[in-house]
Amino acid sequence: MKIIGIGSIAIDRIFTVDRLPVKDGFSNIIDEKVYDGGSCANVINQIAMYGGSTAFCAKTGDDEASEIIEAGLKKSGINSEYMIRSENGISTSTVIYVDKNGDKSILTRLGNCLLNLKKEEINKEIFEKFDVFYTDFIPGEACLYAAKEFKKLGKKVVFNLQVAPVVMKGFGMTDEIFSELFQYIDIFNLSFSTLKDITGFSELKDNISFIREKYNYKGNIVLTMGSKGACVCTPDGKIIMQSGLKIEPVDTTGAGDSFIGTFLYWYYVKNKSIEESLKFSNAAAAITCTGKGARSGPDMKELISFVGEGF
Repeated sequence: MKIIGIGSIAIDRIFTVDRLPVKDGFSNIIDEKVYDGGSCANVINQIAMYGGSTAFCAKTGDDEASEIIEAGLKKSGINSEYMIRSENGISTSTVIYVDKNGDKSILTRLGNCLLNLKKEEINKEIFEKFDVFYTDFIPGEACLYAAKEFKKLGKKVVFNLQVAPVVMKGFGMTDEIFSELFQYIDIFNLSFSTLKDITGFSELKDNISFIREKYNYKGNIVLTMGSKGACVCTPDGKIIMQSGLKIEPVDTTGAGDSFIGTFLYWYYVKNKSIEESLKFSNAAAAITCTGKGARSGPDMKELISFVGEGF
């Protein structure tokens, strides 16, 4: 199974601080590092770390951040031939403050490239060459076009909603696009807290019923639940739970990305059950929290060793 991502890609400048910044407050910077980032790219990177066949498509510029992004894709073994470069363009970058508890605050500089990807710029050969399309729907219209084309060919489409739809509007996600996309996706991944922001409900079953009924959605819903673990809600009404792991978090950045990247690898590439896919993806997220940077997830050897030690 070959997997391609279209969506967010960036560089992350991570500052380790003694406390998260607050209005009129003061914080000390303990450490500063630059990492490859962007939620969609992080997921594809995690799949590539396991040996999966991957590619990425997004629009970047010709600034320093763009060079770091391109080098990061090549280093990870991700096919970058479908990337689009914009002359005099500024790529997306983030500033992330992380405190001693692993809690974080993120600032984003979108630049002038990421959201300007047009559907006409997407190489049409990807629809034939790849089996799974993964996206965070950034930017909305281009990603919706790709989802339609993949679904026409019977391919798998996975959508990871990182933030509430009201925030996604700043990335080109309209109410119309959000409603329509459920016709094309096979897996809808998001955090339980984000789901509750959408529905206004607190109980899991009420939240799932809302998505099923309002959007007529018939695919799998994959929910991350922080320290409580994760679950998959199947179209036939089953709720498959996986308990969380007790860890000492260093940096929670990218934990959700390594979770869904691992789930997709185990579920689609390895063709394993939902239960086994959940077990390994939950472990990967836990490992990611013990390192720094959005791409501190495990390789296959580390993941297998971690699970084999008693998880």
